[in-house]
Amino acid sequence: MALFNCPVCGRSISDKAVSCPGCGHPVQQVNEAPLAKKSGSKKVIASIVIFAILLCGIWAFFDSQQNKSISSSFDYGGSNYVPKTGNAGALEQAKSYIRASAFSYTGLIEQLEYHGFSSSEAQYGADNCGADWKEQALRNAKSYLSSSAFSYSGLLEQLEYEGYTADEAQYGVDNCNADWDEQAVKSAKSYLRSSSRWTKSDLIDQLEYEGFTYSQAKYGVDNCGGF
Repeated sequence: MALFNCPVCGRSISDKAVSCPGCGHPVQQVNEAPLAKKSGSKKVIASIVIFAILLCGIWAFFDSQQNKSISSSFDYGGSNYVPKTGNAGALEQAKSYIRASAFSYTGLIEQLEYHGFSSSEAQYGADNCGADWKEQALRNAKSYLSSSAFSYSGLLEQLEYEGYTADEAQYGVDNCNADWDEQAVKSAKSYLRSSSRWTKSDLIDQLEYEGFTYSQAKYGVDNCGGF
């Protein structure tokens, strides 16, 4: 039991009393009303806290779902591309590679393995990507000729080095529409840019060493504008 002073007469009274025994002032309301008010305030505050926690939880859930959706799907070449693993992933990646560049069969397998696929997955991707390896060799031959000068035999060796079979490499070289005389001219000019000490005979010998025929090499030296 606790004692407190009556707010009217100041007499000490029990907190269990209904009214002051001195002046008769009702004290039950004085003692309990504030308690009820405090209890009600605590309930309101607790409700607000619970609501805020629930709201934060809902927001966090939808945010994580949105981030998950974004990370699992991104734009690739203008379409939705979902990364895959295993045989399906290797196949998808193989198709992507041959759309962007030229690869031999063995070159594509090596590239897929470098990308992280196993040997069997890489082979599955190369076997099923639908590539025409002769056409890939042709694309590769044209790509080389656009950036450098090659003789017929030099380009053939380069394609075989890239992993094409002899038949595929020859198809690429035979169908790339190269003018080998003009390739010799380009090659001669390239040598002259790197050094001015070439004689005509030495440069002809060098072009022959690169695989040009004598007539092609002579044409290149005669038309390179360096002599």
